[in-house]
Amino acid sequence: MRTNKHAKRTDSLGRYYTCPSVSQALIEQLPEITPRTVLDLGAGEGALTLAASSKWIDAAIITVDVDTDASSILSNRLQIGGFQGKHHHLPQDALDYELHDALTQSHSAPVDVAICNPPFLVPRWRKGYGEILEDVGLSGAFPAVKTTDAAVLFLAQNLRLLAAGGSVGIIVPDSIASADKYVGFRTSLLEKYDLVRSIRLPRRSFLGTDALAHILIISKRTPSSDSVKLSYLPEKYEEVPTIEVTREQAIRRLDYAYHITNQSNSYYGNRLLNIALELKRGRQNSAQVKQSQSFVLHTTGIESRMHGQWMDFSHRSFSPAAATRSQVVAEPGDVVVARVGRNAAKKVIGIAKGRVALSDCLYKLSVSAEYRDRVLHMLASEAGQYWLETHAYGVAASQINMRDLLSMPIDI
Repeated sequence: MRTNKHAKRTDSLGRYYTCPSVSQALIEQLPEITPRTVLDLGAGEGALTLAASSKWIDAAIITVDVDTDASSILSNRLQIGGFQGKHHHLPQDALDYELHDALTQSHSAPVDVAICNPPFLVPRWRKGYGEILEDVGLSGAFPAVKTTDAAVLFLAQNLRLLAAGGSVGIIVPDSIASADKYVGFRTSLLEKYDLVRSIRLPRRSFLGTDALAHILIISKRTPSSDSVKLSYLPEKYEEVPTIEVTREQAIRRLDYAYHITNQSNSYYGNRLLNIALELKRGRQNSAQVKQSQSFVLHTTGIESRMHGQWMDFSHRSFSPAAATRSQVVAEPGDVVVARVGRNAAKKVIGIAKGRVALSDCLYKLSVSAEYRDRVLHMLASEAGQYWLETHAYGVAASQINMRDLLSMPIDI
């Protein structure tokens, strides 16, 4: 947890700090039970702890945080808030494999509810991490386990410490809910545990950042349904809209916006895939673009005035002698779509004249002449921008993959 006086974005531990409305939403979405013990791993200054203490005023709350100042801060805030239950703080690493023993020694009652806002980073790998994942059946869910996001490790640790039938509410970065890298994780999670709900949070839900994240509510039991509930938390906290998707759809993405957009566009008979002749990603990274002696189009070269327009690049046309054979070049008639970036959905242009080499942050899309104007118009329209935004994924700078781009509905 971080207060407004801290530096922007995140601290040295990779923590984003939770707004009260998000903390309250997480607590309200947990099952209606009266827990004996509530656990908050990586509690910081206690936004989730305070929200839990206001709902379960007589529960025992255990907080864990490596920050040496956390204990006094949390105790003082709970006292001011009128908490009447017991509070115990463990000043140690929340991802310590031995935490289970320390927790058992300090508090004999089982943990019924766990709440968590983990840091958004990939931690330096330690031996105990593999054992944490192994204990909850998630160690085989990753092709490269040593590059696992901290949120996965925090979730696994919470599941280890929960009593059977207990529930955890955890905030995870969008990559966990949406990225292809975590398909194996989502598959294992949905097979072994009851994912009660996934709630997409609006950007700006954390102080100092517009990071995209989701709340996962998970019960430590076998799945109770073949469907999964996906929700969205409005910026002004009102009724939470909810849809249900199949387990297979949830494995694809745990994102309300992604699936609701697909459902609302299901009446279109054609997808971009049906008419695309070629879709290629540019080759040169940003460093190579800067070093290139010839012009290479990058996302920074697409200005807002260019969006949705056919552009003339004949004065900066690609010269074969100035680049390698592997260069991806957009020809007249091609549409260029930004693949990654905070405003990627607003960077779509057509190539009217000239041949343009592309950076790896751009896609080259080729369609037959009869569809070119329509495709450019659709991609650049408000509906097209919304499609791209809801199908992109990523915590900060979002990206869209080829499969999702090609799934875009086209009215032709």
